[in-house]
Amino acid sequence: MKIWRGYGIYLFVISLLWAYWLQLSAGPQGSTPSKGESPWFLSAELALQTPKYTILDTRSYLHRIKNKVPSSKVISWEDLSRSDQPHKGELLELKLVRKKINDLGIQESDYILVLGDGIAGWGEEGRIVWSLREAGFNQSFWVEGGYPAYEKEIQRISDSKKNKESELYKFQNKNIQSSAVLKEDILQGLQTKKYQILDTREPREFSGATPYGETRGGHIPGAKSFFYQELFDNKGNIKSKSEVDRYLKQIGIQKDKPIVAYCTGGVRSAFVVGILRTYGYNAYNYAGSMWEWSYDPKLPLETNH
Repeated sequence: MKIWRGYGIYLFVISLLWAYWLQLSAGPQGSTPSKGESPWFLSAELALQTPKYTILDTRSYLHRIKNKVPSSKVISWEDLSRSDQPHKGELLELKLVRKKINDLGIQESDYILVLGDGIAGWGEEGRIVWSLREAGFNQSFWVEGGYPAYEKEIQRISDSKKNKESELYKFQNKNIQSSAVLKEDILQGLQTKKYQILDTREPREFSGATPYGETRGGHIPGAKSFFYQELFDNKGNIKSKSEVDRYLKQIGIQKDKPIVAYCTGGVRSAFVVGILRTYGYNAYNYAGSMWEWSYDPKLPLETNH
């Protein structure tokens, strides 16, 4: 049996433990993060140890033109989402998502690395990884730090070293449970306060502004404002688990109660959910988010004045 070597492997194993170290209460369908669920994002160093990976480039058009990634596949979160009202932002039927990804030459068992714009973007990489995992592409991760971190790591390592170490990367994500929640689940849970609800939009949106096409302004009753960029440090990297734990505790989020995150169309919230589930929280993404919720006049909203 081969001995695992290297500090990078040690870090990876530790990060795996984060994903399931705490047994959490039931989510929308009585599920908790799978004990076999790995982190949703990886450092560029760990990502490039992945064997035979495919890169999905979800960066903006200008960034893709300026810095091309050889052999990458281009996709946007909209490609995998509905655009019809009142379902705008919801994930396509899973069979359609699988077909779109299969048409790119990618199979469910493949390792997939998603490149995004990082702090300069909207968390599209998180939405893509969430969409892929919902559809059964369980070996999907986004690269922390986006393209700059990826490029720096490419320059640092040689192909021979990468190929030698990649055989150590044997973790297989199997039986990942859904991390999606529907408006019916949220509505049913409002009175009993079943969920802790995080509004991952800008504070002005939380207070009632509608800059991105919401039919009505405000936030879901009981939601706490948690702007997704609070998860970045001053260098644009994702904050550590201890920092995120501390911040969530400050705003009253409990570790033993399921969390629902939403935004405008389920992009920023998917990014947040990926980080929270990596850090052991029982978090779920409401993909329809405010586009769907605000479209229905019967669904309650609160505003700050």
